[in-house]
Amino acid sequence: MKFGIISEAQVNRGMSYGVRLRESIKELVFAEEMGFDFVGTSEQHFMGGQWSISAPEVVLPVIADRTHTTQIRQMAISALSFNNPIRVAERVATMDILSKGRFSFATARSNNDKYMKGFGVNPETTREEFREHLEVVIRLLAADGPISFDGKFFSFKDVEISPKLESKTMPPIYVTATSPESHFLAGKLGLGLMTADTWLGWEFQQMLVDSYNKGLAEAEPIDNLYDVNPHITAFTFPAYCAESNEKSLSEARVAMQAMLKSVEGIAAGLAGNKAEGYQYWAKLHDNIVNHFDDLEYLNESSPMFMVGDPDWFIERAEKLETMGIDEVVLKIDGYGHSKTLKTIEMIGKYVIPHFKARKGSIPENAQMRAGIKDVGKFQL
Repeated sequence: MKFGIISEAQVNRGMSYGVRLRESIKELVFAEEMGFDFVGTSEQHFMGGQWSISAPEVVLPVIADRTHTTQIRQMAISALSFNNPIRVAERVATMDILSKGRFSFATARSNNDKYMKGFGVNPETTREEFREHLEVVIRLLAADGPISFDGKFFSFKDVEISPKLESKTMPPIYVTATSPESHFLAGKLGLGLMTADTWLGWEFQQMLVDSYNKGLAEAEPIDNLYDVNPHITAFTFPAYCAESNEKSLSEARVAMQAMLKSVEGIAAGLAGNKAEGYQYWAKLHDNIVNHFDDLEYLNESSPMFMVGDPDWFIERAEKLETMGIDEVVLKIDGYGHSKTLKTIEMIGKYVIPHFKARKGSIPENAQMRAGIKDVGKFQL
């Protein structure tokens, strides 16, 4: 199991955008010290202070410059016309150079009604547009010279990007997916999966993983321009870890409810969308509304929340492993800088070593062995 962290620079009450963005960068850099395998941000628009990183291509080079070993992942690039695929390919190549080969990225079609309205996106064509956008990016990155493309949404002649990739192989590519159809398409294209918005429960999550694996079994990478990426990453929104389950839920309650309200708004905007692939959002919306005040239920019944003590985190990660998921990305954001750093440290010291440390390297506690009572657990 690999562990990643995502920050979307959620601005706390009374704080400026600038303060929060600078804090987010410090948190992601600290995650490398704590043993996280990858760090990154997503691309968000029109969300106010809830999710405020609208230009990840500006933020991620700063993180790459301040880290040395951890992978840098953009989660995800909106693969629609407002992000011209030629510009996207140029940015990916630049990040590959600046990160010294540590960059990977995910792509996604829009699952936010605000994006589609704000950028004038037609929801009826997002699946086709996403597929074509992705192909253009891959072909430009793989090309040794100028190429031409004549598609339904993008057309150009004799284009050659600069700079070019420094790495000999294509950076790992993922698809951030929420619908069963998008999960299958990710597998069919031989791309990695970042599975998200699984608020409908564990059986729904397993169905999505199965859909991806079904596509992966018959994978057809575009003209074999990249190696098949079989990794499955589970998003958790939000994640919080403290000394006990009770303390974790208490300290994360506001962030959990804020996330639910945001997702409820997105789901409400998409629930009435008649375009193919958006119908499940109505059920998702109802599930969130019906259980808004029962955070304990949602924390247990859905893979999306990950709030508890280190033992709870380990149990949850192992459950995800049994489903075929080999990476988990934790959204640790919106708690205040000091609590966010503490959560990162708690996971780095007590969760990640469980999966990576050599057997026997976590010893029995000497104080407990001596019969001392009330020995503290999960101390920082």
